[in-house]
Amino acid sequence: MTEPAKPPSIFRRLQAPAALNYLVMGGAGLLVYGMIMMGGNEAGFLIVVLLATAGVLARWTAAPVLILLLTTYLIIDPGAGNLMGWFTGMPWSFSQSPGGFHLEDVILSAALLAYVIGHFRLTAILHQGMPDEPTVRKERDPANPPRRPVETVPQDELPRTLVIAGACVIVGEVIWVLLALVEQMSRPRESEFTIGTARLLVVVWVIGLGLMVVSAALVYLRSVRMTRPEAALVLRDEFFQETRRETDRLQRWRRWFKERVALRRRAGK
Repeated sequence: MTEPAKPPSIFRRLQAPAALNYLVMGGAGLLVYGMIMMGGNEAGFLIVVLLATAGVLARWTAAPVLILLLTTYLIIDPGAGNLMGWFTGMPWSFSQSPGGFHLEDVILSAALLAYVIGHFRLTAILHQGMPDEPTVRKERDPANPPRRPVETVPQDELPRTLVIAGACVIVGEVIWVLLALVEQMSRPRESEFTIGTARLLVVVWVIGLGLMVVSAALVYLRSVRMTRPEAALVLRDEFFQETRRETDRLQRWRRWFKERVALRRRAGK
């Protein structure tokens, strides 16, 4: 019997043109990220590089989330990882104007988005893009999980991805500038809230209102697309939920009465 062929190593799979494109995309995003964060957050950047490397090589899907959380902390507390300041004794400070537009933030957002897209595309090509189907009874070979074939990656996928990512960054920055303008126009001059707190409240309010509108629209669309049997089933379920306590009480009384009648019959009464 011939032994099954060994799967190619992860470094061999990285040599595919599609994988190399996304590897360069993610690496370029991390490089730009380092250029923005270096000079005061060296320790944070080193941790980000280690997390990104482990995420790509070991299929660590939590790496982008951890990097985003770490970046958020470094933005809130700048200079927390100032290695150069520890040796030179010079504190690092990065002050921004209270306005909404900052070129550094736009570049940082684009770099992080490029890394996140490259990470998940590489995960689908190198390791496994989708979870296993729980209903399939056939045992899966752990050495050959279902990967995305590199042959199915079109040549124009990367340019389209970059265009979509750039559009997302532009839309996000426009929304942030509008949010800052709304906050500056509506916040009183002698307000007890700081600028960051006021913007957070506005963001939470806008997101909550948007979720309410989207939820109402989805409920309406689902009810419109229902057939008559489906609508009747939903109404029956709602009727049961509304009258569940009364129905349980009636059933308990009926069971008590049947048990009492059965005891009387066994006693000959």
